[in-house]
Amino acid sequence: MRPKGQETSDIPYTEEQRAAIRAALEQLLSSPAFRNSKQSQRFLRYVVEHSLHGKDDQLKERNIGIEVFERAPDYDTGEDPIVRVRATEIRKRLAQYYQEGTDSGAVRIDLPSGSYRAEFHFAPPSAIIAPARGSRFRLIAIGFAVLLCVIVGAIWSVRLLRPTGVLDQFWSPVMSSTKPVLIYCGQPVVYFLSRDVHDAYKTTNPSHQRGSTPVLLAPDATLHGRDIIPVTEQFVGIGNAHAAVLLSTMFAGRGKPVELRYANDLSFSDLRSSPAVLIGAFSNLWTLEMTGKLRFVFEQDQGQRRILDNTNQQSWSLKNLAPDGKTPEDYAIVSRLFDSATGQTLVSAAGITQYGTRAAGEFLTDSERMTQALEKAPADWPKKNLQVLLHTTVYKGTPARPSVVAAHVW
Repeated sequence: MRPKGQETSDIPYTEEQRAAIRAALEQLLSSPAFRNSKQSQRFLRYVVEHSLHGKDDQLKERNIGIEVFERAPDYDTGEDPIVRVRATEIRKRLAQYYQEGTDSGAVRIDLPSGSYRAEFHFAPPSAIIAPARGSRFRLIAIGFAVLLCVIVGAIWSVRLLRPTGVLDQFWSPVMSSTKPVLIYCGQPVVYFLSRDVHDAYKTTNPSHQRGSTPVLLAPDATLHGRDIIPVTEQFVGIGNAHAAVLLSTMFAGRGKPVELRYANDLSFSDLRSSPAVLIGAFSNLWTLEMTGKLRFVFEQDQGQRRILDNTNQQSWSLKNLAPDGKTPEDYAIVSRLFDSATGQTLVSAAGITQYGTRAAGEFLTDSERMTQALEKAPADWPKKNLQVLLHTTVYKGTPARPSVVAAHVW
């Protein structure tokens, strides 16, 4: 978009305007809303620069996928929605940035829904440089606003320091941090069948729709390596997504900013800068690495996935786990660590399968179940590390409220 008052014209930007846009972009990318997401930074920088030069032909979904996310030139945008997903996230980050009022006020950068072309809104000069007249009253107003923020902050701090329930006590170290909480969902590896397989199958099954209906091959059907395509960084399991939604909703209700991360959009330095919740186990390598030396751990032995108690070698596995991942029961581990390797509070919620992960997410937002789990814990448990081992029964694809198998506090 052109400067205010020139939104629909083709008048080029002046050098001063270009400099102001780039300065606003750099300030935005270094803000808490963007600085921890390299992919979001690359995406926004790409669309701003191409919008600035009027290169709308380069602001197509496929071009962005190739240039920003290094997809193959012939990649299927219908099967791989990375550009649309990241654009939605960027719009949320922009909204967060401007809601916090951290911009300079000179230029506002927007990414309208349904478009990958950035729009630039220039503030009138009076909004950037305030006139001297009436400055005394402005200073009084600013001082009053600062005082009000201090009072509200003090009230909120007292609320955090004096939690009223088990759920508040569990999450107190996360809520007391000034940084947003990172929620990272594990990414399962998914395997696609090639287009040739779908086309051949459709000759005998005309109603088959690729991506919507299953391919039911005969047990003795032959597939070649080229027919099986591994797909990474594109999907999230239902259990992981369910847990992420529950946690995001809970934090939103408490006024805590959240940043959702997926695929490779998380680094160890990110974990060192903010409290985090890791969702999923075998689909989430960060969970396996960060909790691998605790009492209750996930392990895979000769292809069988299970939970192991490192103190007595007792284990819990799924004896009736079907090849397609369905199971009548599941086990999960919830961990909260103060002294994790990251130096930040770290929480993990993970099951052996997606059903257990979903149950773990429900446990972390259920004060009744958490009270049950910690009723025999030491009085000072809010200041200690802890793990809770859960069990859930699965009815027609939906896990029941989890029960507590064991709890460990140290």
